[in-house]
Amino acid sequence: MKSFLIKSIPHACAILLFIVVSSYLFGPVWQGYELRQSDIAQWRGMSKEIADYRLEYGQEPLWTNSMFGGMPAYQISVLHHDNLLLQVDKIIHLGLPGPVGIVFMCMLGFYILSQCLKINPWLGIAMSVGFGLSSIHILYLAGGHASKVAAISYMAPTLGGLLLATRGRILLGGAVFALFFGLNIAANHLQMTYYLVIMLAAVFVAEAVRLVLAKDINRLAKATGVLAIAGIVGVLPCMTNLLSTYEYSKYTTRGKTELTISPDGQEREVSDITGLNSDYILDYNFGKGEIWSLAIPNAKGGESDVLANNKEALKMMDRQFQEFGGQWPQYWGEQRFTGGAFYFGAIIMALFVLGLIFSKDALKWPFLVLTLLVVFLCRKDMNGVNDFFIHHFPLYNKFRDSKMMLVLIQIMAPVMAMLFLTRLQDEELSAKTKKWIYGGIAGVAFIFILLVASPGVMGEYLSAQDIEQLDQIEAKNPDQRAQLEEFKDQLIAARQFIFKEDAKRTLVFVIIAAIASVAYTFKKIPAVAVTAVLGIAVMGDLWSIDHRYLNDEKVKGNQYRSYVKVDNKLIPHKPDKADYYILEKERVKIEGFDQKVNELKGKMLQGEFGKMKDKEAIEYAAEFGTLSLNSDFRVLSLSNPFNNAATSYFHKSLGGYHGAKLKRYQELIDFHIQPEMSVLIDSLKKGVNPMTKENPFPVLNMLNTHYIIANGEMPAITNDGACGNAWFVEKLNIAATANDEILETGKINPLKEAVVHESFGSVAKSGEVVDSSESITLADYAVNSLTYKSHSNKEHPAIFSEIYYPEGWKCAIDGQEVPAFRANYALRGAMVPAGDHTIEWSFAPSSFAKGKPIALIGSIILILGFLGIALLEIRKALKA
Repeated sequence: MKSFLIKSIPHACAILLFIVVSSYLFGPVWQGYELRQSDIAQWRGMSKEIADYRLEYGQEPLWTNSMFGGMPAYQISVLHHDNLLLQVDKIIHLGLPGPVGIVFMCMLGFYILSQCLKINPWLGIAMSVGFGLSSIHILYLAGGHASKVAAISYMAPTLGGLLLATRGRILLGGAVFALFFGLNIAANHLQMTYYLVIMLAAVFVAEAVRLVLAKDINRLAKATGVLAIAGIVGVLPCMTNLLSTYEYSKYTTRGKTELTISPDGQEREVSDITGLNSDYILDYNFGKGEIWSLAIPNAKGGESDVLANNKEALKMMDRQFQEFGGQWPQYWGEQRFTGGAFYFGAIIMALFVLGLIFSKDALKWPFLVLTLLVVFLCRKDMNGVNDFFIHHFPLYNKFRDSKMMLVLIQIMAPVMAMLFLTRLQDEELSAKTKKWIYGGIAGVAFIFILLVASPGVMGEYLSAQDIEQLDQIEAKNPDQRAQLEEFKDQLIAARQFIFKEDAKRTLVFVIIAAIASVAYTFKKIPAVAVTAVLGIAVMGDLWSIDHRYLNDEKVKGNQYRSYVKVDNKLIPHKPDKADYYILEKERVKIEGFDQKVNELKGKMLQGEFGKMKDKEAIEYAAEFGTLSLNSDFRVLSLSNPFNNAATSYFHKSLGGYHGAKLKRYQELIDFHIQPEMSVLIDSLKKGVNPMTKENPFPVLNMLNTHYIIANGEMPAITNDGACGNAWFVEKLNIAATANDEILETGKINPLKEAVVHESFGSVAKSGEVVDSSESITLADYAVNSLTYKSHSNKEHPAIFSEIYYPEGWKCAIDGQEVPAFRANYALRGAMVPAGDHTIEWSFAPSSFAKGKPIALIGSIILILGFLGIALLEIRKALKA
């Protein structure tokens, strides 16, 4: 027992240090502040209706009408209560607040990997802190991509489980693999899981080759079987989300389109029809030479900021150019925008290279292959490897920003650093071997010395956008050509200064890494002392870069630059005059509105909003929440509507913010909504309000766009031509192709006729003239259920201003299910017989129902299996 406790000391120290470092990194969160995260503010907007419905009814809404006319809620805010791993995730984070807990888990997860590799615990601690402080975590957390970093935090220990199974204790390795693979999937960032699977596959193949060469077929067979079972068990708790997401993905922008034309009428290339567009996938990828930013943060200028905010660099320009030059970006890479460099540490990257050369571990071969692959795939190169992967590698074109694949290097680099240093610590090196290693260390250092001495080797320090902009200026001002050439030289000098300063900084840390490496070979110097110095240097290196992008500096009004008060985080959006105008116009239509507001507000105060001090914010959040839960009309903001979820916080919006909207709705935006918006904006600029009953906006009308917000400080514009929630039509135009279907949708009078694809010809048929006494009205609105009352003298096709989604929405008339059809490319339709009827649309996708019991049973199997194996291992250790 005493020996066991002594061996546990480094592990306890590791956990304590990880808590302290991650807590100090996000110090203001312990003072009542939260990170200023733009994507979390967007998420609050997109999930408002879902959260309000959950509070009001105590159920999970699987659909929301708050964004893009309506979409499944699976990827927004559905709580999967049957996945018990979500509770395990909370336990592992030790109750630490948001970003603190995630970065803590990044460090702990890598430390688990280090121990699966049997690395000296103190060295493992040093590299784990370095991994946790990688700037990629800071950048993504600051942007609000918490699920992405949470998924990254579980990648390293999953790899650790695989290696433990193939190299040590098979059962324990399988248990570790299952637990952390399941947690990675539960984090719900499938792009990170996809990259993890690629890494796991490469490492497993290498391990299999190693075991075959060692003639240890028995271990290979056992490990393969255990890991296969572990992988299945790890997936099971997440089946509810996986099944519904897989089902949904087929209908999103990542799925296949039926259109063969673009909005301008041009025929489209076949290669563009499946998955995301190549330009969209590579929009944020690295340009030439930007891979150096992994070791030199300002290799391309760091973040997208203006030179005016870099006083030292601006001084490199003559005074006559400083005002103009200050408006130019500090960043000269090819990404459309960047919040900062993916910096993994100068020390770690230098040791990574040395590890790939001098480590004896077989891991270096799959890691070398993966490194080369990632370096090629992270580039903004439309040809070669990228072209092959986008068009031929399974599922690759379902994810944008393939630069994120660099997380594999983020994991591999400190692993190879540990393996390299472990060899220096443990092995008695021959004089010849030392000579080669010292030469390698000198070679790595020389590369950075060369970069400092000759920064020109990094290129011309001008991006394609810079050159294009300068050419445009010269075209308009040909007489200023000489002056522009001089300015170009000045801009290059300023940027070279930025690069050179960071290269010097990197060189210092590379020299520290070199000295530490050499010190390890001298056995008279205690390895623990060298490790301590190295660990402090690694932490100092990454900490200083992290604080470039996230710090506790304050700006005017004594407000934090990177943090906001809890009130602003919980309710990040404030209504303007246009929003209040809509509220006042609509609240009178809802019976008992004030009472319903008070009831919702009371439920909000019992939850997370109870700690808020801003009672006015809670009041309007409850008012607009009540409006949304008791009405069904849409609002269009003309201010960047399709990349902003602020409108969705207050209304059911035609726009929103989401990376996986329904493909048919996106096509409706491209072909009709945006062109109609352009006409509308032009009319408003001329002082003409075109939103009369007879207006030229058939698609906006069929989407029941009741209000237009042109200026938030002015009353919203009422659209008198909105078709309403549902209506009867007299004529159905049958479209033979999807092309005809979407083109005809923009030409019809939606109140009189509708466009239906010929595949629904057996279900839908034209009716007769609609009498003025015939009607269909919305009687009750709920997110997952819509009830209508109809009266008609004859059978008519009814069009419902609700987004068509075939997986889960069912239509019943007087309790009997009837076939539905798709109308006007993206809406729902059904044939309604003569007489008085109750029509109910209900959403209950079978994928969600099928996944729930599987998730619960899988969770129980995984957790009990892991605990059982862990207890057996602890018992063995105590006996030993």
